[in-house]
Amino acid sequence: MARETLPEALRLMFGDEGGYSNHPDDPGGPTKYGITARTLGSSRKLGRAATAAEVKALTVEEAETIYRKSYWSQSGGDLLPRGLDYAAFDFGVNSGPATAVKKLQEVIGVTQDGIVGVQTVAAVERYPGGIEKLIPAYCDERMAYLRGLRTWSKFGRGWTIRVTGKDPKGEYASRPGVVGNALRMAASAAPLNPASEPKFVTEGGKAPPADKSITDIIKNPEAWGPLGGLLSAMGSLFAGTGPVQWALAAGIIVGVGIGVYAFIQRQRREA
Repeated sequence: MARETLPEALRLMFGDEGGYSNHPDDPGGPTKYGITARTLGSSRKLGRAATAAEVKALTVEEAETIYRKSYWSQSGGDLLPRGLDYAAFDFGVNSGPATAVKKLQEVIGVTQDGIVGVQTVAAVERYPGGIEKLIPAYCDERMAYLRGLRTWSKFGRGWTIRVTGKDPKGEYASRPGVVGNALRMAASAAPLNPASEPKFVTEGGKAPPADKSITDIIKNPEAWGPLGGLLSAMGSLFAGTGPVQWALAAGIIVGVGIGVYAFIQRQRREA
């Protein structure tokens, strides 16, 4: 829904993830721009985790490609409203897209399957208080999840600064954090205006063939033309009995069905 958020989300995320690191307590091992050795190896189809040297040589351009391909859509970036898409994306980078989505689903009260679909989007839209209330609630849920990790004692302070923008020790100046940046994005989101949304049109200004529904087609009297012959023929056949009449009736029904189908396809091609 808000793909235009991605470039800004990447810029903010790279600021949080920083460059190369290989902390002994980080289960991800060698990491650069938030891309772990395992993720890099998978992206390059190496059949193994990347080496520390390979991770260290990772370029920001390749990191962006990995994030676009393996994190943005999986975290619901193309479906969630602006601001929330960024919050879910950052959570997904930090803890995995499935976890990010499940925690969002927990907050909005739908089945936690880790996939952003129709039910999740609908629940987001009807969340009490709107997106301005949902983003802080979601970030609070993220913090609760992080506090439960065994590495909290090592990385909790950094995670807190990243998500909330507040340093627990008060040594660093406050900043927006994920929650503040997400709320800023949500506030700047343009309202949806159906009249201004781009429409795919073919030559002559017609809607694409797939947009012409069967319901519209069958409203055309021509679609029902074959039924006149069917009813007339069936009336004659049912006047008699026997296997021959029933076999002919079945053949006529099949033939008319094929005819109607062909007509619908022709109408779509001509649309």
